[in-house]
Amino acid sequence: MSPRIPVDRVLLYLVFGWGFCAFFPLGISYAFFLLLMMLIAMRGGIRQRFAHADLRMLWQPMVFFLAWAIIVAVAGPSFADSPTRLFHIFRVLLLLLVGMLLTPLEARFAFAGFLAGAVMAGLIIAVSHTTGLPEWDIWSSLLSSRNNKSSANMIMMAIASGGLFYLGLRNDSTGMGRWPAWIASLVLGVTVAVHGVSRNAQLLLPVMVTVAIICNFRSLKAVFLAAIAVVVISASAVYFSPSTQTRFLQGVAQAERIVSDGDYTTGVGERWRMFSQAWQGMVAHPLLGTGLGSWLPLWKPVALETAGRLDGDALLKHVEINNPHNDFLLAGMETGVPGMVATAWLLLAFVVRGWRDRSAMGDVAVMLAVGLIVIAMVNAPLRDAAMGMTLLWLLGVSIAGQRRGVGMGNDA
Repeated sequence: MSPRIPVDRVLLYLVFGWGFCAFFPLGISYAFFLLLMMLIAMRGGIRQRFAHADLRMLWQPMVFFLAWAIIVAVAGPSFADSPTRLFHIFRVLLLLLVGMLLTPLEARFAFAGFLAGAVMAGLIIAVSHTTGLPEWDIWSSLLSSRNNKSSANMIMMAIASGGLFYLGLRNDSTGMGRWPAWIASLVLGVTVAVHGVSRNAQLLLPVMVTVAIICNFRSLKAVFLAAIAVVVISASAVYFSPSTQTRFLQGVAQAERIVSDGDYTTGVGERWRMFSQAWQGMVAHPLLGTGLGSWLPLWKPVALETAGRLDGDALLKHVEINNPHNDFLLAGMETGVPGMVATAWLLLAFVVRGWRDRSAMGDVAVMLAVGLIVIAMVNAPLRDAAMGMTLLWLLGVSIAGQRRGVGMGNDA
């Protein structure tokens, strides 16, 4: 019998704290990340944790994801950003692994903290709209659209809304109850639709509800119910939320300007041109890609050609976009077709593993992995820590929560 992992209350508070503070500035999440690694190494029974870590179906894509990046870094051309890109790839795996090393009890505390943090963030936004709040940095990215962290907060809130909706569907006796979960889910969903300006987050709302329904019922009826839910949520968001309607109409107008005027300076225009540039790079160099860290040097001349009338800060922002807002195309361009396959394999492996587990935490893994896949197609959660740091850690945590058997202490 494997030695037990002792229950450490400090670790429980720490993982809860990371989840709870996920909506605050990124530096706080980094602090929790470093503290968690230090405590696991010093007092968390790290050998036992590795012995109990269940990497079935996951270790192969994780190894390939890192190994191929190293091969490209060694065999391909070198750029100023090559070490940074290699670090980002390593950080993805480290976040997943640190999450997987938790015990089931610690995993439950982590998700409880995340859901509580999402509700807390929603309350902060509600108070700011009713009575007002001081302009403190700790919640500035929640109250206004300032940077990638603002978009990331709405994305995490959309995923939390889907998670709470799922808890309501399951209605476990040990949970918070069906109606409290559904009310909290509705509040967070409305916050994303009305307060948020992130189209990515608003797109995630019906996706998360769809995945929650399918995971819970696992039948053709679930697919039918999910389709109805998508229609109802999408129609409600467009009808009742002027900001959501405006954002999506702007997207349509920006897409039309690409065709009519060749305007690539809008949000949709930039993404289309960046997708095209990354795709062309992968097609031209299908095996090893254009090299790790090659995106920015290859994008800058293209950005200058498509800048139109932009000048000053707007021009600088257009030229200095450090990724194509699509993690699959970024991997394909910089590390070739194998790199794109490795990225897709990594995330899809979590979907399959979670689905086959047929447990609450398995379903959570499916929801998180699908959420990351959707966002990775329109943004860069694997490249941008503000976008994906906590979500990647929680994806690993969802695997730790699936573990059963002896040797896990009192929380098996």
